[in-house]
Amino acid sequence: MSAGPFWGGQATQLGADLPPAYFAEAARAFESARSASSDENEFLFAIGGVRFRLRIIGSELARKITRTLAHLQVEPGVEPDFTICAWDDKGAGAPMPRPKPWMLRRDGNYCLQAFTDARYQAYFVEPVRILSCLDLEMRTGYSCYLDASRLSMYEVSGPMRAILNAVLNRRGMQLVHASAIGTPAGSLLFAGKPFSGKSTLAVRCLLEGLSYQADDLCVLTGDPQPRSLCLYNIAKLRDDCLPRFASLKPVLGSFEEDAERKSYFYVHEQFPEQILKDAPVRAIVLPRIIDEEFGSLERGSARDAMEGLIACTKLEIPAAGTLGEAIMLRAVSRVPIWRLTLGRDEAHTVKLVRQLLAS
Repeated sequence: MSAGPFWGGQATQLGADLPPAYFAEAARAFESARSASSDENEFLFAIGGVRFRLRIIGSELARKITRTLAHLQVEPGVEPDFTICAWDDKGAGAPMPRPKPWMLRRDGNYCLQAFTDARYQAYFVEPVRILSCLDLEMRTGYSCYLDASRLSMYEVSGPMRAILNAVLNRRGMQLVHASAIGTPAGSLLFAGKPFSGKSTLAVRCLLEGLSYQADDLCVLTGDPQPRSLCLYNIAKLRDDCLPRFASLKPVLGSFEEDAERKSYFYVHEQFPEQILKDAPVRAIVLPRIIDEEFGSLERGSARDAMEGLIACTKLEIPAAGTLGEAIMLRAVSRVPIWRLTLGRDEAHTVKLVRQLLAS
């Protein structure tokens, strides 16, 4: 690979030429990895009518990042709307150009402003060491894993979220930090800060026969009727919750991240008939755990939803602009908002959930 403006020497100055130059070097890095490997894997997934082709160098990396998308896989032969190329920087010997310190001016969550404009976007998710960039006109993106052997659950459970969200934004969809359950007639989004009970409630509803969309990341449309879509099919539980889910013990895997241990399972593998791919949103629900026997429901406000859904999503999802926020604001203005307290009696809580779905 030839040396470009990101590899020592005289630094390229900030300007209109920087985003395409960075994208071009990413493309060269992927082609170098591809030419050095005979292990290329290709998949086709459809999300909300948008077809994504994934080209992944390395079977092990492909296995790790596609398992949670398997329920969306479609047969090849259809022209994709967008192509994402991914590889392991450490194993391939084809390094993605690292941004220099003076280039790391971030705008939003993990977005590299120096490499981002109306056509190009670039992200460096530094905690999990993933560099991504995309060209919206060429409908191509690159995702470089700086060490896939140490891939965190953040990425295994929600791979390529920056690129997917950027593309979906242009189709009126936004990846949101919420769990979601429901029926084909309608879904509920459970939104709020960590430890508010979102994931646990979604798994409990799944075991009680409702259909599942997400435990913390799902896709939301804004108008005319907001809809929620299943993107990642993994479900996670904190270890302190496991005694309440004894029936799942034989199928659970486990991981430890940020000094916290969790268990997980792939919903489409254990409950294939209960994956809810797409449904109209009945309500946005803001759960809160209380130390009482029974929980309760009360109407919430748009401000509650903005704090529980929009603010938390902006902290969680890499973003380069305001398109996603506008989509969420439209959705919040079009559906009822409820506050749900979660008591110790889970059967009573599920009854309240079913009441909301039927209303």
